[in-house]
Amino acid sequence: MSTPRIVLFGPMGIGKTTALRSLCGEAAVDCDVPNLDIASHEKATTTVGADFGIVHMEGGEELHVYGAPGQDRFGFMRQWLLSFAVGALVLLDANDPTALDQAAQTLAEVQKYAPDAACVVLAARPASSGTLDRFAQQLAERCGQPVPMLAVDVRERTQMFDALELLAALLPDEDFAG
Repeated sequence: MSTPRIVLFGPMGIGKTTALRSLCGEAAVDCDVPNLDIASHEKATTTVGADFGIVHMEGGEELHVYGAPGQDRFGFMRQWLLSFAVGALVLLDANDPTALDQAAQTLAEVQKYAPDAACVVLAARPASSGTLDRFAQQLAERCGQPVPMLAVDVRERTQMFDALELLAALLPDEDFAG
């Protein structure tokens, strides 16, 4: 069995690199460069390649985690990452009026390029329970089925491991033995 691989997706600045660092620690490799697109987001750096890290699970298994760049121009990179992924974590801000469209588009992309991959949506910014419930219901209606969703603080390792456990529960046993 090959090492299972998951991909973190989401818009620029949502916390994919931070989530990867929370999971993998200092061994995480990022592809951040100075952000020249301040009009899109005011953050100092941005990812222009695939961030990478290895998670060592309790049973001794390894999980490879990749962070996809959030800008539209890196669509080819997301397709490549999906070509070997068994799962995807989709990070979003449920308060953002564009988040529903972004999430539905990302889930459709996962379905197109990795139809067997499991997906979990992560609310990576604080939101009320009412907002999260409405978002989850609207996303289910848009996708035609319920989509597992979890609120997390991407800086918190234990919360990110909770997300991995939820994702692992959706995978066939041969894909991930975590």
